[in-house]
Amino acid sequence: MLSRVIAALHRWAESGWAGAATATWELLQGSVFPGPSGVVFAPLAVTDPPRAPRLALWGTAGAVIGGCLAYLIGAYAFEEVGRPVLSLLGMSASTLASSERMFDRHGWLIVFVSTISPLSTKLTCIAAGAFGVTFPMFLPALVVGRALRFAVLTVVLRFAGERMLPRLMKRIGKRKADKAGNGEPGTGN
Repeated sequence: MLSRVIAALHRWAESGWAGAATATWELLQGSVFPGPSGVVFAPLAVTDPPRAPRLALWGTAGAVIGGCLAYLIGAYAFEEVGRPVLSLLGMSASTLASSERMFDRHGWLIVFVSTISPLSTKLTCIAAGAFGVTFPMFLPALVVGRALRFAVLTVVLRFAGERMLPRLMKRIGKRKADKAGNGEPGTGN
């Protein structure tokens, strides 16, 4: 099945819609939709490495727009929605005050670090808006961080992706053969 997904992704990359799909996913993931960043970009970059830089630009654009939407959600909905929800979940006022002080001192740096690390960029962007990180400090941290993340991912996938794909296809073929030989359900045996 994975070989069919990879083949479909390759066709999708050839169709001209890969960039828009990458940007759309990053926008949704960066603002409101749960899920990891790069799940559309990475497979497309592996299946078609020469297009990876262009897809990275699309992904960066979508992620930045999504981060800006998350910032606006924090700036305009935190007091009415976010603070009461966090209170219901057991977050104390002193913890929120401590977080706000941290964003006051290091807001742009927290945003930047979240864009290149496993920290949730979406939640960080919402917090940046909620705790008053100024937009002129927020936006460059978001843009540079997301661009750096996609650039590094592009380089890694561009060079390692070509070597990964044949091994992945070989493993998929081996798993298919193993399943067929064991008579596992769903294999037709």
